[in-house]
Amino acid sequence: MKIQELASKPKLIEIVLDDANLVEAYGEPITFYTYDIVGMSTYFDFYNSRANSEFETLAKLIRKMILDENGKPVLSDDKDLPMDIMTACIIKVGEILGKQQGKKSTPTTGEAQA
Repeated sequence: MKIQELASKPKLIEIVLDDANLVEAYGEPITFYTYDIVGMSTYFDFYNSRANSEFETLAKLIRKMILDENGKPVLSDDKDLPMDIMTACIIKVGEILGKQQGKKSTPTTGEAQA
């Protein structure tokens, strides 16, 4: 496979927060949008800020990643989310970004793929 076959433009995807506790608290699942691919600096900034408890950096990043259906940021300096929803958003975005990690070409070291 040629590497250019793997390159693509980011696509806006819908994320549904349907955890039972959130649905009970807010009456229905909560929807937001984000891009399925982010740049390398955003990717590493997101994970490093989480790992190093750099909450101000994480807040700035997540504000850029929680989008409406038109790809526009939902949050601003005068708008924020309840902490339970914000936490769920950070977890979901982390799951999306985690899928961007490379995969081994073989399931177990020393085994060839069939």
